[in-house]
Amino acid sequence: MLRLLGLSFFLLLANALQAQTGTIQGTVSSEGEAVAGANVALLETRKGTSTDADGRFLLSTIDPGAYQLVVSAVGFARHQEKITVEKDIPQTLTIRLKPKVEELEQVVVTGTMRETYVKESPVKVSVINARRLQQGKTSSNIMDLIGSVNGLSTQLNCGVCGTNAIRINGVEGPNTAVLIDGMPLMGALASVYGLNGISPSIIDRVEVIKGPQSTLYGTQALGGVVNIITKNPANTPSFTADMYGKSTREGNLNLAGSPQSGRFKGFVSGDILRMQHYFDENNDGFNDVPKRSRVALFGKGIVTGKRGDQLWSIATKLYDEKRTGGVRAYTGDLRGSGEVYGESIYTRRAELLTELRPRGLNQQLRISGALTYHDQDSYYGTEHYDARQGIIYGQATWDQQLTGAWQLLAGATVRYQTYHDNTPATSGNPDRRFIPGIFAQSELSLGDVTLLGGLRFDHHAEHGLITAPRLSAKYRPSERTTVRISGGTGFRVVNVFTEDHAALTGSREVVFTEDLEPERSRSITASVEHIIYFGSNPMTVGMDGFYTRFSNKIIPDYDRDPNLIVYENLDGHSVTRGASISIEQNFTSIPLTYNAGFTLMDVFTNENNERRALTYAPGYTGTLGLTYRFRWGLSLDYTANLVGPKRMPDNYVEDFGRDRWSPAHATHDLKLTKEFTDVNSSRGVGFEAYFSAENLFDYTQGSPLVDAASPFSPDFDTIYTWGPVVGRTLGLGVRLNLR
Repeated sequence: MLRLLGLSFFLLLANALQAQTGTIQGTVSSEGEAVAGANVALLETRKGTSTDADGRFLLSTIDPGAYQLVVSAVGFARHQEKITVEKDIPQTLTIRLKPKVEELEQVVVTGTMRETYVKESPVKVSVINARRLQQGKTSSNIMDLIGSVNGLSTQLNCGVCGTNAIRINGVEGPNTAVLIDGMPLMGALASVYGLNGISPSIIDRVEVIKGPQSTLYGTQALGGVVNIITKNPANTPSFTADMYGKSTREGNLNLAGSPQSGRFKGFVSGDILRMQHYFDENNDGFNDVPKRSRVALFGKGIVTGKRGDQLWSIATKLYDEKRTGGVRAYTGDLRGSGEVYGESIYTRRAELLTELRPRGLNQQLRISGALTYHDQDSYYGTEHYDARQGIIYGQATWDQQLTGAWQLLAGATVRYQTYHDNTPATSGNPDRRFIPGIFAQSELSLGDVTLLGGLRFDHHAEHGLITAPRLSAKYRPSERTTVRISGGTGFRVVNVFTEDHAALTGSREVVFTEDLEPERSRSITASVEHIIYFGSNPMTVGMDGFYTRFSNKIIPDYDRDPNLIVYENLDGHSVTRGASISIEQNFTSIPLTYNAGFTLMDVFTNENNERRALTYAPGYTGTLGLTYRFRWGLSLDYTANLVGPKRMPDNYVEDFGRDRWSPAHATHDLKLTKEFTDVNSSRGVGFEAYFSAENLFDYTQGSPLVDAASPFSPDFDTIYTWGPVVGRTLGLGVRLNLR
């Protein structure tokens, strides 16, 4: 394996260092001031760079020919011009950007299932690029990074094995649909451990919509959508090597390359992680984080037409992880034994995604499909949970411009899912679900107003025909102000054992008091975005309000009996409501960029006229991110996360004296990056080193375990979790890029 990687390295290195013949150089400024950190790229190639502190850039080793040069920067309008590169004749450009908010110029697909600019989308979409996603942190796991998005948080669902889930505006993790390139592949069994296998090294950007999106994405999009867009092979370096180590003795190596041949462009990535260190800083007798060994492989290829338009894409991901948590004496050899307590989870997962855009119809017809297989072999103490899930998903959409102002999108989907485990959930017979669906949405532009309406029909064998409508409107009275309002419904068919880790870990018995009906939601959201100009330093201010009412809500009841987890449809309703504000600004006079957000939430259930705060839902969250670029290729990132109080289950309070409400707390992270050589220099080699200090002030919640001294007793539990369980963590890494 190492020989193969080494051979690949030298082949890619030789290819990257072949002499080319053209050079483009220049400066980027706005209103007489240099723009630092602007992205400069050639659309027809994978060449790109960013401007230095003086706004200068250099693109070298370029084949002669005609190209489209694109320059973009946060706070400015996108600049694009046609240039011609000639042999041995340097091109010197002077580019002046117009102040604007770059976020509004980004292309998104999640809100309407078609490519459009953020500013044009009737549905509000938040976009987080890969650079911002890793701001302040060092990790190969997206679950460690997604909490930097305003309104999103991760909830630790097991203090022994470390599983977690994404919450949008306080809504439980299974209600969030996580998509990979628009494909709903991460639900059910994959939502427990599969999300940990998504490395930021393969991510181009993340698009987030808050509120139900079942009209386009079907079941599970009850509380919102997180769409992970993988990298475009045309815009990736020829070779990348990234390696880091952390003070927890976690080590990670990522190797990636971008082979090309004619109209085929590819991207392959391999990620290896190992963490086998035992440490118990909270003195509960258990490892604070599980030991892990993980291998994740990803490959993506696209075929383009003569004009560079995409005709076909295919991607695959393989994931294999072994994790163990428990007392010091526990090892994988003791899986399932009652000698000492531990939890051991072996996960294997395979995904295949493809999209076809037929020649001549590639702007209208898109046919996509996906296959996934997920195998989880796990022991929670002596409890054995062995499950397998397979999904076949197909989708076809037709996008038609009916008039200059009226556009119609129609589509059909089919989902076939099999699930089998060794619990009462399937009782020896695999659970098979065949779910066909059709949907349509119409978008009408009337000057400053855009209207969007959509409707979906899905057929479930057990529940019949389920509908999901939505309506959205956008009003843009000026270039500075955008107002949006949306309303819609969502639905979700639940499989408790695949989605709720609490049903498996600990020593409680699981009880179903009735046949569970699908959860449903109705929601309305409103938002206002306004740009405030401060010379060439525009600020974007966003304000959002949201209200979602759930019926048939399935909420695990931990309070009825300390020895039971009771599942039933809520005889009442559940509500998530609140408001958020966000600010983003890029300075040109100084090389500083910042973003900040605060979300106030009221999440509660109402049953038999008794209102109660939902367990584990914070009262508020806040985020802050800063990036300052010094001279000499040095940049400093700072991030902070604020989490408000959460209500904890009653029996922890009454039987074990734990606090009913967790305290508000904040964590702080720093990351320093030094670029030694520029990948777009004449040598074509880029090298940088980075250092991070996460949870800078060493804040932890203490032990997340209940009755840890008696792990095989009925009282033992692993989910008194509300804050960090790992203290200050240092990381050091290096990254090599070959153009």
